[in-house]
Amino acid sequence: MEEKFKLLGRRVKFLRLDKGISQTKMAERIGLSQTNLSNMESGRTAITIQNLFKMREVLDCKMADFFTEFDDAGEETPAGMKKAISIEEAVQILRLLKAVEIKDV
Repeated sequence: MEEKFKLLGRRVKFLRLDKGISQTKMAERIGLSQTNLSNMESGRTAITIQNLFKMREVLDCKMADFFTEFDDAGEETPAGMKKAISIEEAVQILRLLKAVEIKDV
C-alpha cells in the first residue's frame, strides 16, 4: 500500500509543478503545513480524501488526473530497459509543448 501513497504523492507533485504552484503556497491554500504536504508528496503520509478534494480545487483539475497513468512513459534503451525521467523534466517538457503552437504544416 505504501507504494500507492508514493505514486499518488508523485502525481500531486507533478500537477502542482505543472500549475507553477509552490509547495508552501499550496499547503497554505489547503490548510496544511508545508512539511505535511511534503510528506504527502513523498508518500510518507497518506493523503486523505478530504485533502485530495482540496488539492483538486487548488490545482483546478479533475479527480481522475490524480489517478491517470504516466509512470510508464519513458524512453526505451538498447538493453530494453526504460529510461525514466524526473517529474521536473516531465513538467518542463509539458511547458515547452504548451508554448509551441503548430502552424499550418
